[in-house]
Amino acid sequence: MNTAGSLKLRLFFAAALAISASLLIAGLSFYLIFQRYVERVALNELDNHFVQLAASIRIDETGKIRARTTLSDPRFQKPYGGLYWQINEQGQEPLRSRSLFDNILPVPATDEFQTVHIIKGPNNTLLFATEKAIKIPSSTASERDLHITLAVDRDEIDATVRSFGHDLMIGLGLLYAALLGGSFLQVQVGLRPLEAIRRGIEAISKGATHRIEGKFPSEVNPLVEEVNTLLGAREEQLARARQRASNLAHGLKTPLTVMSTLADNLAEAGLLNEAHDIHEGAAQMRLLVERELARARMASGHAVQLTALEPAIKRMVSALKKTATNDALLWHSNIAANAQIAMEPADLLELIGNLLDNARKWAKNQIYVSWNQNTLTIEDDGPGVPDDQLEAIQMRGLRLDENVSGSGLGLGIVRDLCDVYGFDLVLKRSSLGGLNVSVETVSGNMSRNRQV
Repeated sequence: MNTAGSLKLRLFFAAALAISASLLIAGLSFYLIFQRYVERVALNELDNHFVQLAASIRIDETGKIRARTTLSDPRFQKPYGGLYWQINEQGQEPLRSRSLFDNILPVPATDEFQTVHIIKGPNNTLLFATEKAIKIPSSTASERDLHITLAVDRDEIDATVRSFGHDLMIGLGLLYAALLGGSFLQVQVGLRPLEAIRRGIEAISKGATHRIEGKFPSEVNPLVEEVNTLLGAREEQLARARQRASNLAHGLKTPLTVMSTLADNLAEAGLLNEAHDIHEGAAQMRLLVERELARARMASGHAVQLTALEPAIKRMVSALKKTATNDALLWHSNIAANAQIAMEPADLLELIGNLLDNARKWAKNQIYVSWNQNTLTIEDDGPGVPDDQLEAIQMRGLRLDENVSGSGLGLGIVRDLCDVYGFDLVLKRSSLGGLNVSVETVSGNMSRNRQV
């Protein structure tokens, strides 16, 4: 599918991009917020241990620092247990938790009362540490300055954050799928009025209706009204154009008749060359008028109704049977009673009339008319047309045999109508020996852009 030409896909991809960006930003924000939350929880835990540790510090008779109680968390007692404490005093050996085993935590040179940072611990592990400076009274001095460090393995914090990140990705993935589904549904529902307009226009093209009908949202309704107004204006313009062409054609008939009479008078007076030139000019003018009149009778090619085919065939056959020539022809018709074609009734009669009249002029004994799978076929048992001239006989005004009456416009007009409606006109030799003319209407329902 061409995404550049699909409004539905454009909207869906735009929504998917917006959702992706929003969830990415939200996911990173939640991850960082949770990471800070876990660090604060760890810091609060270390602060609680600090209170216990600070309350247990004493100075023995020798002046050395001692911790009178064991902290509540058993990890302080297990070597490399993940929780550590250390008490430093300048000039003294550090007092450490059993979990440090034989390791000593580095003490940064700082005068701040409390600091939080990452330090290296046992086996080069990273520790999340808090350090505080306190003063305790002493019997030998007024106060003693101590530096207390409490730390927890950074891996414990990172593992908790990673676990949250994994769960967060699953949750955001489910949310992403739900939002994409909602966006797709929103686009489908939002563009449904446009689909209804498309179906309405298709119904107009097929002749099922004259206007786009139905209730539409306020945002789309002006478009529907404009299209319906345009259709009405087009019909009015077409009707006026037909009327003007008809008036012009009828207005020229009298001058042409006068010219023909003058040519006859000149011929009687012996001016044969002049009479011939006037007759030829009048014939060309009459041919041009007939051609333009036939073109004016054609609709726009956008059929506004379905026209029954069988009645039109019967009507034209009945009219042609009344002609003075070939009144003994056998007419065979194989048209289903429910057969319909998306053409204006007048255009359909014009198409059928020209095809049947052409077959009547050339047929010897019989003519076959059939309708099968959206294809109208008319065959005769006449002399036929050589293959190298099949294309030429569709040219307007060309007659292969001057002995047969007619203006030569018939197949040219049929070609015009097929072009207008987007039908395919196929000419070939008939199994009866004459000409086989097929009008394939399926393509016309799919391509309606060509104009005469």
